[in-house]
Amino acid sequence: MSEPINPAASTRASGFQGVTRRVLERMPMSGSEGELVLSEVTYPPGAAAPLHAHPVGGIVYILEGVAESAYGSDAPRQYSAGASLHDRTDVPHTLFRNCNSERPLRFLTICVLEPGQSYVIEL
Repeated sequence: MSEPINPAASTRASGFQGVTRRVLERMPMSGSEGELVLSEVTYPPGAAAPLHAHPVGGIVYILEGVAESAYGSDAPRQYSAGASLHDRTDVPHTLFRNCNSERPLRFLTICVLEPGQSYVIEL
């Protein structure tokens, strides 16, 4: 069952200027209160996330563009379309940005959230 989200409302909830998050699927997890959530996220050209954390682990799959990401004191790594990365819960997400100043970055996130829980927490 799909539950589309208003991108403007999602942007305000995440606090990331210009970033849109649209829930494509939200499915109850058997035997728990958690929901498996699949979202499409779009970062405008050159956009970067503020320092943040993830309360649960997730998978990010890059659909279009090039992202640069780092956690804690780790060196930044770049991920191009077709690549995936793991959002970590043990350290702050110190860098996540769209490397292209002219084109958007689009990716999918997959995670398990409690109802009403946000995937991103600004620090």
